[in-house]
Amino acid sequence: MYCLDKKQALVLCGTRGIGLGVARSLAGYGCAVTISGNDRARAKEVAQSLPGSDNRSFACDFRNSASVGDKVADTGPYDIVLLNSPGFDPGTVDELSSLQIQQAMELMLFSIQRAVEATLPAMKKNRWGRFIGITSSSLSTPVDGLAGSTIARSAVQSYLKLLANSVSQFGVTVNHVIPGKIDTDRLRSIDVVAAEKTGKSVESIKNGTLEEIPLKRYGTPDDVGELVSFLASDKAEYITGAGIRCDGGYMKSV
Repeated sequence: MYCLDKKQALVLCGTRGIGLGVARSLAGYGCAVTISGNDRARAKEVAQSLPGSDNRSFACDFRNSASVGDKVADTGPYDIVLLNSPGFDPGTVDELSSLQIQQAMELMLFSIQRAVEATLPAMKKNRWGRFIGITSSSLSTPVDGLAGSTIARSAVQSYLKLLANSVSQFGVTVNHVIPGKIDTDRLRSIDVVAAEKTGKSVESIKNGTLEEIPLKRYGTPDDVGELVSFLASDKAEYITGAGIRCDGGYMKSV
């Protein structure tokens, strides 16, 4: 059991999928959780559904990283920040324009950098803080059909490692979770695209993927949430600069 009572946590993109699983877990361990979403009403509804009475929400558009930073600054300070971001449109690298690469970086890298910029000073002052990113299995095996996301997530990984090296002296740790196949709307939409491209059924695509996962199931957002809560706790105070898999054994690299 982790004691996160009275900690202020920010969960970016916390209304669905992995973000929602993390928000539920952190709130369950005692955090006052603020979630962001692109739909104000949905974000408010989710915040009110979480355990505890001090949860909040705000809406922001990750296509405009400056606005993300402003919203985070206005609602802080925070002790724990989940650096989560939306996925980018599917497509191969030869199909990507330079503008699309810029858009992917704005969505996934610049938005979380702005959030860090807005929250780090208070963490340094308090000599305690947690940044936890959500990255992707594409870090070890680039995904041809998700080129924009793969490029941006790789940049996020480097950014978080450099950040960890820089801020650990202030009692601030920085890690990232590498999810495998987590049962979310995003994964289901990717399975649909794969089915359309191959002429197979969605069920066939999913079954083929399950054969590659030693645990023979998709993960759940709550699986990721429990790992994030551990990394946010004092139990993980000696872990920083790490990328930790939550994939049921899916990734083949050592």
